Amino acid sequence: MKKLVALLIALLLLALPTGALALQDALELRLSRDWGYGGFNNDIQGRFSYRTEGPDTLERVEFYLDDEVIGEATEAPFNFQFETDDYPPGEHLLYAIGYTSEGQELRSNQFVRVFLSEGEAGSAAGSIIIPLVAGVAAVGALTYLISTFVLKSGKTSVTPGQYGMTGGAVCKQCGLPFPRSVWMPNMVVGKLARCPHCGKVAIVPRASRQQLEEAEARLLAQNQTGAPPTRESDEDRLRRQIDESRYD
Repeated sequence: MKKLVALLIALLLLALPTGALALQDALELRLSRDWGYGGFNNDIQGRFSYRTEGPDTLERVEFYLDDEVIGEATEAPFNFQFETDDYPPGEHLLYAIGYTSEGQELRSNQFVRVFLSEGEAGSAAGSIIIPLVAGVAAVGALTYLISTFVLKSGKTSVTPGQYGMTGGAVCKQCGLPFPRSVWMPNMVVGKLARCPHCGKVAIVPRASRQQLEEAEARLLAQNQTGAPPTRESDEDRLRRQIDESRYD
């Protein structure tokens, strides 16, 4: 039994270097898009490159399209650039064969790609871009409608210290406080909101307690005088932003 175990261990140790050597002697091929269209279903059009990686003994690489050599590299990096328009449209097999200084022949992994004409690529790109642009426009329009009408229809009164679960904000235009609605889009750095006092639409971060207290004092003073919201001067806005930045 002990002899059998020893034999199995010896066989495993002998197999490991062979596996590692086989891995080192592999020729890896990558296909990169330098310029053009590379869409779904393996469709491509434009300028692309074969890019290979192999052992240190690699001396030469031939690049194949189907069964035809279309390029060769004799020094590192072993790459080759080509234009799909130089070849017939349709499905093609792409691979490479490398040759080492020790006389080994290494065949790479392979890719199947469908070469499109320039017109076909334009149509395919349009089918992707147009819905994407339409989606962005729809999100923008929805955001504008929410910002314009949802907050506009809400209460403009502010109860000091009560701003809800999303906190309060200070308008960058008039310097007055208001609650940030949970329905407003989150824009990472803040919520897109419409000030109920002056109507300005902006991305507003959650204000600190100190910032809100100062804004509430401005609102109280304005309510006492009965004056409508006024636009801050550039000098006053700069002074307030510098002062508020201490609490960011």
